[in-house]
Amino acid sequence: MGGMGVAAAATAVGNAMPAGTSMRHGYSAAAGGDFVLDFLKEDLEAYETYLEECRKVYYPLGESDDKAKVKKFAEELEAAKKKAKVPTTVERQQQLLGFFKWQAGDSVREFYNLATPLMSAENASGAMLALDDVEKEIGKPLLYSDAKSFEKFQKKTAKLVKEYMASVKEKTGVAGEEVLKNLGYYEAVAHLKQVEEDALDAVKRAKEGPRILDLSQLDEFSKEEMDQLKKLGNLKDDDLKDVNLDLRTIAQMLHKARMSEA
Repeated sequence: MGGMGVAAAATAVGNAMPAGTSMRHGYSAAAGGDFVLDFLKEDLEAYETYLEECRKVYYPLGESDDKAKVKKFAEELEAAKKKAKVPTTVERQQQLLGFFKWQAGDSVREFYNLATPLMSAENASGAMLALDDVEKEIGKPLLYSDAKSFEKFQKKTAKLVKEYMASVKEKTGVAGEEVLKNLGYYEAVAHLKQVEEDALDAVKRAKEGPRILDLSQLDEFSKEEMDQLKKLGNLKDDDLKDVNLDLRTIAQMLHKARMSEA
C-alpha cells in the first residue's frame, strides 16, 4: 500500500509544489537552526506515546477476514495516532517529499532522483522515462519554472498514475482510489496480516527448533519431580505448555502481556 501512496504523493508534490516552499513549522533555508534535530526529537516523542497507546489495542489475530473486527482495530490504531499526534502515512510522505522539493529547487530531475527510491520500481522507471522523453524533446534539463515544458511532463506522469491505479484494482480487487480514500483501514489490514504471518512463523520455528524440554516425556515425572523441576528452573505452568497455539490464543496472550506492560 505504501508504494502506491508514494507514487501519488510524489506526483502531487513534485508536480505542484512551487520551488522554495517552506517545510513543517515554517522552516526554510534561511531560517537557520538545526531543524532536522528538532524534527527528529518531536517525532521520537510522538512515536513513544504512540507505542504506549498501541499496547492497549487488541490485535484480532486469526480474524483478519472479519471486516467488523479489522475496522475496529483500524479505528483504535488511528485513535492512538491522533492522541500521540503521529502524522499519517500521507502526511509523512508529503513532509519528506516537500523536503526533497526544497533540496531540488527548480530541478525536476533532482527531485525525482531523491523521490524515486521510495517508489515502486515500475513507478520510478515510468517517471524517469517520461522525464527523459521531455528533456530529449526540449534539448535541456526540465525546470519547474519552464511552465510549457513542465505541462508536457505532467500529462505523461498523470497517465502513469492512472495506469498504476488500474493495476492496483487488477492485483488486489480493490480500486486504487478506494485504497487511498480509506488508507488507514487497508494499512491496518496489511499490518494485521503481517503480524499473523510472523506469529505463525514463530510457532513453526518453535515446533521445529531445539526444545529445552521434551514435552512428550512430562507424563513420566511424578508430581514431586515436576514441582522440583519447576522450582529449579523457576518455571510456571504456562512455561510448560506446548507451542501448538492457534492465532486467537496467541492474540489473547499477546494482549494480556501488552496490557500488563502498559
